[in-house]
Amino acid sequence: MKKRILVLALFISASLPICAQVDLGKGFLKDKKSVETFTLAEYFFDNKSYLQALPFYSSLDALYGTNTYLLYKEGICQLYKSDEFDKALEHLLVVKSKNSKAANINLFLAHAYHLNERYDEAMTTLDLYDLGRGNTPENTVESARLRQNCIHAKEITAAPVDATISNLGAPINTGSSEYVPIVSADDSLMIFTYKGDRSIGGLQTEPFVSDSLGEYFEDVFFASRYGGSWKNPEPMDSTINGFSNDACITISNDGQTLLIFKDEAGAGDIYSSKLVSDVYSEPIPLSGEVNSMAWEGSACFSPDMQSLYFASERDGGYGGRDIWVATKNADNYWGNVKNLGPNVNTLYNEDSPYLHANGVTMFFSSEGHNSMGGYDVFRTKLTPIDSTFSSFSAAINLGYPINSPGDEKYFILATDGKHGYYSSGKKGGMGQQDIYNIASNFDVDNVNVMLLSGLVTMDGKKVYSTINIKDDEGKLRNLNISSKSSTGKYSTTLALGHKYSVSFAIAGSDPQIRFIDAAPAEQMVMNTINISFYSKAYLDSLRADSIARNVVVAVDKKPD
Repeated sequence: MKKRILVLALFISASLPICAQVDLGKGFLKDKKSVETFTLAEYFFDNKSYLQALPFYSSLDALYGTNTYLLYKEGICQLYKSDEFDKALEHLLVVKSKNSKAANINLFLAHAYHLNERYDEAMTTLDLYDLGRGNTPENTVESARLRQNCIHAKEITAAPVDATISNLGAPINTGSSEYVPIVSADDSLMIFTYKGDRSIGGLQTEPFVSDSLGEYFEDVFFASRYGGSWKNPEPMDSTINGFSNDACITISNDGQTLLIFKDEAGAGDIYSSKLVSDVYSEPIPLSGEVNSMAWEGSACFSPDMQSLYFASERDGGYGGRDIWVATKNADNYWGNVKNLGPNVNTLYNEDSPYLHANGVTMFFSSEGHNSMGGYDVFRTKLTPIDSTFSSFSAAINLGYPINSPGDEKYFILATDGKHGYYSSGKKGGMGQQDIYNIASNFDVDNVNVMLLSGLVTMDGKKVYSTINIKDDEGKLRNLNISSKSSTGKYSTTLALGHKYSVSFAIAGSDPQIRFIDAAPAEQMVMNTINISFYSKAYLDSLRADSIARNVVVAVDKKPD
């Protein structure tokens, strides 16, 4: 913290002569506090920390809000804040009207038009930019890409899909950022990433270093649903959340394995945590070849838990961030890493893969393909080629209004295939990123899934139970799950078209076995199996009570 303050103090001192060249008017140069605020804004802006720079610029509006330079910098920062895209356009239009030669003003203005879904005006403004002089090669590429995004956006919005998109609202969403929703197979538990004033450590510049000029780090939160309503989210305990960035990634269909992202070595890796009774264990780095010296930060399991699809910035891909797959061997080592190929990956970034419980339909986000801008959600389907290799079909954009010119990421589809969740910074939200529910036709041809769930009790009380599931072909490799000790509940998904034996066991009692004949079906099948264990003492007490009641009844019925 002392080092950060010293750096900023030196920067402010060194920058004062430079600030003297920028006069915001109304006695600005004699207003020491405003000069220091402006200098901090310039510091964050120059470091491309636009969201940190914005509140410093905005705090000067009351005194200097008509200054062209201030509006210019503020407008650029607002291009990165999804709930202020309209303000970005407003400010940049004022700047252009006062100074049409402001650096790259037409490029920034085109971005603002695009983010506000005014695509024709964005392309007209790009025409003006491209005709200008002194454009850098980098900005020329950016202009061409933005133009292509506008073309895609016009085509996609001209044929909107039938979708109902609902902000989850309070208590899930707040004025802070909520994203990466992951939901249990029975849709009763949501785990998500939160970044705001409830984050452990508060504002920090690095783990354990508090600083009012810092930022909030990511934490993992969870919320349960009762009676159709999500209850107040709570942070996961210190086993999962620390003072660095801790973000959720995915949960297995049986709820037993939670993957989280931890940024402890600088690049960011995937960690695994196991459910033990009601508590997830201390996360450990995923064993094998998934984590590398590069960034890895989103992933999903295949339904049989034998494959892991993940996003990575490692070398050897098609672009900066690609989606890869690894397979698990007998000792839980993830290896045989392969790139998913050009039907999924592009020259741009791909992220947040999610494979539905049917094992066929995958969703992911991409800045490439025919994206409307930023990340869009796409769908692809897995087709087995032989026993060792599968290919993915060409990616299809989920369309408008599911996608927008901003970022839509972390889409997951509920087990029933009828609704999903994702995070988006679209207009009308409660904060920078919000979590949304989407009801639409997601083109899942055959859900082919059974949702197996139920309650396990001992002497009428909820209990922890180990549950072993085998299928008739042995493909599940002995799926082991458990019920939670606090609720007695369990849930998992099983592929249809098989017969299963399900063994329930608790300490001190003989196992109970149930058999399932899961016939094929196009829709999700729900199967509820409740298991009741009884101790000898409990049964003896029931018998004693029953005998006593019968005696009382007999006495009552005795004739006079």
